[in-house]
Amino acid sequence: MKQYLKLELLLELPVDLEVELIKPPTTQGDNPIIVEPNKKMTMSVEELAEELQISTSTIYTMVRQNEIPHKKVRGRILFHRPTIEEWLMNT
Repeated sequence: MKQYLKLELLLELPVDLEVELIKPPTTQGDNPIIVEPNKKMTMSVEELAEELQISTSTIYTMVRQNEIPHKKVRGRILFHRPTIEEWLMNT
């Protein structure tokens, strides 16, 4: 189970300062991650290792220890590119 820590910053702003609040995405439909049109949505262990510039054995270890989001499809380990990009931004 993932645990998140929410921090709030309280500041006193000058009265004449105009501030625009930006609401963070709340649902998957608001997901700001954009996959380039010519890139595949899923990656193999080898493709992910090459993209992250780490060894395949490191990827297999991370999968075995459930440290990286993945799916197993008919014996193959696959990674969903937007999920991996989000995971990288949050770790």
